[in-house]
Amino acid sequence: MEPIDSMQIDEDPSWQDSIIDYLVNGNLPTDKSEARKVQQKAARYYMQGDKLIRRSYSGPHLTCIKYPQTLEVLCKIHDGECGNHSGGRSLAQKALNVCYFWPTIRHDSTEYVKRCDRCQQYKPVPNLPAEINHPQNSLWPFMQ
Repeated sequence: MEPIDSMQIDEDPSWQDSIIDYLVNGNLPTDKSEARKVQQKAARYYMQGDKLIRRSYSGPHLTCIKYPQTLEVLCKIHDGECGNHSGGRSLAQKALNVCYFWPTIRHDSTEYVKRCDRCQQYKPVPNLPAEINHPQNSLWPFMQ
């Protein structure tokens, strides 16, 4: 038999790892201040199967997602079938309304909109009139 070549895939550490480890196993970091931060953050989350869910103040609970999925979610909301190429803050709020959450949602959505070629091509230019000015020449300018 020939040896099978296999490659081990290492996942990058995610923002969810310490919270999931605390909620599932009860493990905390050794540093006291870091352990306190994890405990305070974990109070807003719970596990549903293998997914991390964030409790929201109003509305439905939010599914927490990691980096590769965030670009997919932003793309579907911004450019998808029902997408309207909205701005950064609006895009972030729509992602929250669709029940997704990640800590850098607002920053990522504004950066995504900045990279959208169609949005940059047709964006409004400040101090520019909505229409082209049509000058009117009057024969007697101050006559009533």
